[in-house]
Amino acid sequence: MKTILTILIPLFCISFSWAKTEAAPSKKAATVTKAPEKKVTLQELTLAALNGKEKPITTALKQGFSVNKQDAQKRTLLMYAAFNGHTNIIQILLTAGANVNTTDESGSTALMFAASGKNLPAVKLLVKKGAKVNAIDTNEHWTPLMWAAAEGQTEIVSYLLKKGANPALKDVDGDTAESFATSKKHPEVVQVIQNHIKNRKKQTMRLTEKTNLFGRKKSVNQKSADKK
Repeated sequence: MKTILTILIPLFCISFSWAKTEAAPSKKAATVTKAPEKKVTLQELTLAALNGKEKPITTALKQGFSVNKQDAQKRTLLMYAAFNGHTNIIQILLTAGANVNTTDESGSTALMFAASGKNLPAVKLLVKKGAKVNAIDTNEHWTPLMWAAAEGQTEIVSYLLKKGANPALKDVDGDTAESFATSKKHPEVVQVIQNHIKNRKKQTMRLTEKTNLFGRKKSVNQKSADKK
């Protein structure tokens, strides 16, 4: 309101002066200078990322905001957007050059934050853009798979396993994604991980059998060649 009044009052005075003295020589119209756009604060941007609000973020980026800027906990806007699964914000930030594997003060990544909630589309987007599925934080040595397993995110666990997440990795206490799911009473997650491990073992056994068979065939062929 104050800004509007500072513009309207001079204009009103000029109009009033013209109305009183029509014979007076015309004056050059005053040039109204547009006030510079207010800088968006980091706190406002953090809330915007958490709530999926695009305008403050796009405005800040136009103003020159560094997309990889970190707050006091070394967290980026990408991490906050990922935590609530806002793919619209994630896409804007990634397009602007956000580093998908930046870590906060505990070594956590945007993918870890996304994996902790019902954010499968966000997880897929981050992985597609190069997020490391086997990243390990520097605090508890948790992986994205552990985050998802501990929170009972079955679909995300299944997806991460398909993308190469290693269920055998252990945290500082020796726990795995499966043991987290077990202790947190997420039987569906436990089943998904166990099935994945069984299938991997079967695939390894088949590969070993094929390799051994190839070796035997090669040996037989070599003996036949030697006889000739």
